[in-house]
Amino acid sequence: QAEDGIRDRSPSRGLGDVYKRQYIFFVLSIALSTANVAIAQANMGQIRSIDKAWEELGLDSKHHVGISVYDLQKKKTIFNHREDNSFTPASNVKILTMYAALELLDEQLDAALYIEKEDSLIIWGGGDPGTYFPDREQPAALPDFIRASKKKIIFCDDHFQTTRFGTGWAWDDYHFTYQCERNAFPIYGNRLWILRSGDDITVTPAYLTSLLKVSTDSVSDEGKTEWGDGYFYTYNPIESIEEVEVPVTFFKNDVQYSWAEATGKEILFTHKPLPPDALHIKGSSRDTLIRIMMQESDNFIAEQLLLACALKELGHMSEKDIIDSLLYGPLSDIESEIDWVDGSGLSRYNLMTPRSIISLMLHILELKDINYLKEMFPAGGKTGTLQYSFKGPKGIPYIYAKSGSLKNIYCLSGFLLTKSGNILLFSWMNNQIPGKSYELQKTMEKFFSFLYEQY
Repeated sequence: QAEDGIRDRSPSRGLGDVYKRQYIFFVLSIALSTANVAIAQANMGQIRSIDKAWEELGLDSKHHVGISVYDLQKKKTIFNHREDNSFTPASNVKILTMYAALELLDEQLDAALYIEKEDSLIIWGGGDPGTYFPDREQPAALPDFIRASKKKIIFCDDHFQTTRFGTGWAWDDYHFTYQCERNAFPIYGNRLWILRSGDDITVTPAYLTSLLKVSTDSVSDEGKTEWGDGYFYTYNPIESIEEVEVPVTFFKNDVQYSWAEATGKEILFTHKPLPPDALHIKGSSRDTLIRIMMQESDNFIAEQLLLACALKELGHMSEKDIIDSLLYGPLSDIESEIDWVDGSGLSRYNLMTPRSIISLMLHILELKDINYLKEMFPAGGKTGTLQYSFKGPKGIPYIYAKSGSLKNIYCLSGFLLTKSGNILLFSWMNNQIPGKSYELQKTMEKFFSFLYEQY
């Protein structure tokens, strides 16, 4: 009888039923085991396949190379080669600066901080690189603020506690715009702009016109003297319109002269520490500057962004101090060792590993989603420094990555969207490359195509 006193009318289960159930269980077990073996074999086949695809590139005998590929969905590394070896990353350092800006800066940078004292407006520069740059016609917060004031304008830069050039920068790059000087009051991208229409030449800032030597030749050229006390511009008259840029050398009064010309106000200088109760003038959009930095690999913006981070977090501008603060703070758990010395990657003292960059990308993805990164990173075959390389099938980008190049160096780090919809983070670092990197990029495309098709 059943427990409730009602007779159990279900048919009894004999030995045949038991054997039948055991047989079914046995068959299912065999099928499941076979399926697991098949999956394992498929995974092993995929591993052997990716190893073979890498070996066929034949890069190890040519230069120092390392790579790490991480499956974002599976949360694991699917391939690596020397991922813990250190490399000079060049502009891949800008990924670190991007993280710092997202972690520390508000959506608008501080154009400046100020206090009002009787008849004076005392201003500490915020290091905002977007003041009349890259668009010199775009309104800018700090110049507008200064023009609107009827008080005496006094600048202070005691909080700028670093140097105009970074540690380990090449001394003979002083006349190239990829190595502009850093300061607390950047304006016009810290560049001299030369606009020519026919033989009519306009110089911004105009007060430097007297230091510009102009000549004509069949080959155009521009630059400045080693000491920065003179500029030159040579143009070919056949070209009717031209615009060129030269980095400005800032002597003692050049910041004052530049800002006086831009605002129509006399600018005085004094030495005062930045007070904790100083008020803020909001300036350029953080994300706009990050996008330009990443897409165009703008070193000037990268350096100024890192100094803006230092000011925001520490109250003074020092790339060394903010780097230490980040490495011993939110990035203390980053995998693998790194040596980080500047914001742009101009310094050959920077060292990173492929695995450390993957770890860094994962930190960024804790702050922003993949769609944000697609807007910021250059898209293969479409935008920025990858406009003419790593093109996707049918013109649709599948690689979004930051390149980094110095002489004999080419690195690429970002993410790859596979044919099946997976997202693979990757960091591929090449140092000691003989000759040009163009052929190497073609080789890299073969491996990326393999990943796109197989994963």
